[in-house]
Amino acid sequence: MLIRYKTGPDGKPVKKAVVYTQSEHGIDARTLDRDAVRIVEKLRQAGHDAYVVGGAVRDLLVGREPKDYDIVTDAEPPRIKKLFYRSRIIGKRFRLVHVYAGPKIFEVSTFRSISNGTVGNTYGSIDEDALRRDFSMNALYYDPVAGHIVDYVGGVRDIRAKRLVPVIPLKTIFGEDPVRMIRAVKYAATTGFKIPLLTRMAIRKHAGELSDASVSRLGEEALKIFGSGKAEAILGSLDAYGLLPTMLPAFSTALRSPDDGAALRAALAELDASIAAGEDKSLRRLLAFVVRLPVGKAALGSYPDARAAFGAALQAAKDFIAPLTMPRVEIEAAVEELFVEPEIAAPLKKKRKRPRRKPQRAEGAPRPDGEAMAEGEPADGRGETTPRLPAARASTRRERAAPADAEAGGRPEGVAPGEGRSRSAKRRRRRRSSGPAEGGVGEA
Repeated sequence: MLIRYKTGPDGKPVKKAVVYTQSEHGIDARTLDRDAVRIVEKLRQAGHDAYVVGGAVRDLLVGREPKDYDIVTDAEPPRIKKLFYRSRIIGKRFRLVHVYAGPKIFEVSTFRSISNGTVGNTYGSIDEDALRRDFSMNALYYDPVAGHIVDYVGGVRDIRAKRLVPVIPLKTIFGEDPVRMIRAVKYAATTGFKIPLLTRMAIRKHAGELSDASVSRLGEEALKIFGSGKAEAILGSLDAYGLLPTMLPAFSTALRSPDDGAALRAALAELDASIAAGEDKSLRRLLAFVVRLPVGKAALGSYPDARAAFGAALQAAKDFIAPLTMPRVEIEAAVEELFVEPEIAAPLKKKRKRPRRKPQRAEGAPRPDGEAMAEGEPADGRGETTPRLPAARASTRRERAAPADAEAGGRPEGVAPGEGRSRSAKRRRRRRSSGPAEGGVGEA
């Protein structure tokens, strides 16, 4: 074991860091990612310090394969970009460089100072950078060229003791960055490390401050949890610490429900099993497990068509993971994988309302007093119709037609032929009075 020293205020050497050699830490250099090693070597050849840092070193020490490699150096972003032509500077507040090696992306950052606190953006030294790290297990620096681990905060000791120890004081660690509470719970669930009592108390005390974190950062942490292979354990612990109701409120409510909770845990267990089996870890695939419960419940509704049913399922999935925002195309793809088109019932035909018919009156039956004949109504039952007339006019017409009807059907009693008042009777009287026409044949 080697010791790094610095000169104290009194001029005497002060212990600064412990350096573990390859035989002491036991990391096999052959298991390292060769592209990450080449990036460190190129930075060192250019005269800069460079190390693999954070989760990759932690995973190598506990015997797991790192998911990604983060690299830290004293070179500033413009210098890093100049050394690696396949790279780009990202970030506005916290600028760092993404270096591309085939399909892989390596994050290369510059040492940060603690002069402005643990969330400042001032460049500093490796000594200060170590004190900005959240937990001791993530504050280890590995030099792949020399094969050494540089430990400023006792991280190797804590890993071997399986303890999750904060580097930043408890009075400021979660107040400065509430997302660190999620990370603490996640690390404990994935590694099996124990969270000390005072740290657990601090997490419960500051749990409500998680609402101050940006939605984008919460979304990043959620995706890491879904793809960790320990989603069921992590989300259950987050709920126990009171963090999940802020991060995923609808998810937390379902997890606490007796019926929905069992179905949701079963879906998360299947998700973890698929990750362990090395299956597809695309975002749509992960979301398909997470939103299975709300999509299944939405399918039980009644909808006018399949399009409306799919829209309801999509909205249910979005509400379930709100307030997190995921790419719409990924959510739609996840819902499409789960969606089963429901059977749409045929709409009922409306009964045609038929016009109400008036009761038929027997032929010859008298009409009620004052009732006029309706337009189009048969006058005598034989299909002939008469126009509608007002009751008074109809009565007058019947009175005027009465003499003609009496003449046609028979004379009134006591009236001789040709003596009536009809036109035909008048013509007969004129013919009798005028005698035979001139030039005509008279009576013999």
